[in-house]
Amino acid sequence: MCVAENVRQCREQIAMLETKSQELEAKPPRMSIERIADDPKKMLLYTSFTYDVFKFLCNTVDRFQPLTYYCGWRVTSVSSEDQLLLTLMKLTMNCKDLDLAERFCISKTSVSNIFHTYVCALHEILFDGILQSIGIPSQCKCKGSMPKSFEAFPTARIAIDCTEITQDVPTELHAQSLSYSSYKSRHTVKALTGVAPNGTLVYTSYLYPGSVSDAAIVEHSSILRQFCPGDLILADKGFNIYDKLPQGVHLNIPPFLGQKQHFTKQEAEMCFKIARSRIHVERANERIKNYNVLDHIPAKYRSLSTKIFQVCVCLVNLQSPLLNEIAENYVLY
Repeated sequence: MCVAENVRQCREQIAMLETKSQELEAKPPRMSIERIADDPKKMLLYTSFTYDVFKFLCNTVDRFQPLTYYCGWRVTSVSSEDQLLLTLMKLTMNCKDLDLAERFCISKTSVSNIFHTYVCALHEILFDGILQSIGIPSQCKCKGSMPKSFEAFPTARIAIDCTEITQDVPTELHAQSLSYSSYKSRHTVKALTGVAPNGTLVYTSYLYPGSVSDAAIVEHSSILRQFCPGDLILADKGFNIYDKLPQGVHLNIPPFLGQKQHFTKQEAEMCFKIARSRIHVERANERIKNYNVLDHIPAKYRSLSTKIFQVCVCLVNLQSPLLNEIAENYVLY
């Protein structure tokens, strides 16, 4: 009887182990960069750029290890490469925290800890350390990569525009009033962005409440301090900032129709030339908004929203060049 009982228990354990083995086989493996590194389409889907760029970015972040984690405790169950991948997936696809927790086999708290930590790290490296410190390229540098679409404006240094993002309604009444955009009929935040003639994003402001005018953002952001006499700025009609320009700095915006019924031939040609050059900043803003995390800013990310937006601006510059004629001479070292 003793032998028979032992045989029965062994069979039960074997059956249990086989069941667990089948469950593990049915469960998908943990998400990791190794799973997608050899697939360019998956790399673009999850990170918005190639594996070479991802590796470069990862090596750059690793130089600043160990990072100071947002929650005060370090995540050790996921490699630094996969933590960067998680952050980029959140920015690119706006995955829910629970979804990312399931994909990477970690808790929702760990996902939040990683995302906040890496957004702040990327912001310090890419925005503070590169975009803001370098500033807007000089007129001489811009001429070195001037595309044909800017041939009518050889002294142009930048094309500027504002972009708006919807957000949760603020709890305070005064904040609600400031954030309501009559243009969008929603509560929004907006930022000023600037693109060099070669299509590179070279400037972004902080996020402002949606009711603030484009001209007021230009004045408050102090972008005009970076220009020198002889420089030219291209903008839309909403940027009627002639009275705010430093001495010797020029502004080209499309002419106003006023009381006239039609533009003159010269005015129509000027509208076309300005639109042909300004289209690059609109295309750049479209790339920024391709980061789905900017589809709508929830209340829980309100304090982090400016850093998220500015990180997305910097990440756009790591993608393929905006202009084909620039891309033909583009070399990734």
